[in-house]
Amino acid sequence: MQQGKNTFINPTTLFNPVQNGFSHIGKAPANAEIVFVSGQWASDLAGKLVSTDFEQQVRQTFKNVKIALQASNLAFEDIIKLTIYIAEFEPIKKDILIKVAIDEWDAEFFPASTIVPLPMLATYPGTLIEIEAIATK
Repeated sequence: MQQGKNTFINPTTLFNPVQNGFSHIGKAPANAEIVFVSGQWASDLAGKLVSTDFEQQVRQTFKNVKIALQASNLAFEDIIKLTIYIAEFEPIKKDILIKVAIDEWDAEFFPASTIVPLPMLATYPGTLIEIEAIATK
C-alpha cells in the first residue's frame, strides 16, 4: 500500500490490523529525510491542559501533532510511525483513540504504531495521552 513516499505492508500471515488503526510495517524510501516530532499532548498555546476528558485530549493532541508536522511542511500522510502513550489505560480508551483517529486522520493508511499504557504521564498533571511521530519528507 503506497501512500505518498512511504509504503505500508500488512502481511497476510499476520492478523489484519486495519480495524485497530495501524499498519504492521512502514517503509520509507532510501532517500527520505526523516523528521521526528516530540511527544505532543492536549496543551493549548499557553501550555495548559485543554480538558480532563479523554476524547477531547485525543482531539487536541492530534491537532498539535498536525501543527508540528505543518511546521516542517508535512501532513499526517507523511507519518511512518507513531508511539502513543496512554495514562490510566483501559480498553475503552483504545476504542476512543481509534474513533478520533478515523475522524481526524486525512490519510488513506494508518502508520505503524505502538500504544504504551502507563500509570501517568510526566508532561502535565491530568494528561492522559501523548503522541510522538516519525515522518518522512
